[in-house]
Amino acid sequence: MALSLDRMSMMNLTQRMEEFSRAYIAAVSAHAGFQISRPGVDDDSVDGIILSKQGKRPRIEFQVKSTGQNLFRDENIAFPLSLKNYTDLRTETIIPRILIVVMMPDSETRWLEQSEETLCLRRCAYWMSLSGYGDRQNVSTVTVHLPRSQRFTSGGLVAMMARVEAEGMP
Repeated sequence: MALSLDRMSMMNLTQRMEEFSRAYIAAVSAHAGFQISRPGVDDDSVDGIILSKQGKRPRIEFQVKSTGQNLFRDENIAFPLSLKNYTDLRTETIIPRILIVVMMPDSETRWLEQSEETLCLRRCAYWMSLSGYGDRQNVSTVTVHLPRSQRFTSGGLVAMMARVEAEGMP
């Protein structure tokens, strides 16, 4: 008897979404020529660090979120972020931080397509820096609006790292 993907998996849906999102970021980063480092503990809203071995060795810390919900608006993605993540990501740090939201199809069977010729990860990711955003009181989530123009692509990542190397923001 053949086992289905669901019965073989030891991870729940949320865990699979998180790992898929990490794989997406790793693929884009590798294509751009950067490495990923993953902290042992995520208690500061940092899921990973994108590292360059060139120039001044710029780096960007990131928090990744994923969703299968349709959060698309005309010009942005309206994503509900926990207050803790919002607070951690808006705090000024030496190493710039960004939020990356991976938009996924709602059906897990559509996340990935593979053949001898193709490996296709469905949908895309968007990023934004929350550095300098205002304080929020008495809320559990903050809806952030990620510009649809800020897709997380290899070319965009190279440009972000260049800005960080020039001591600017992503």
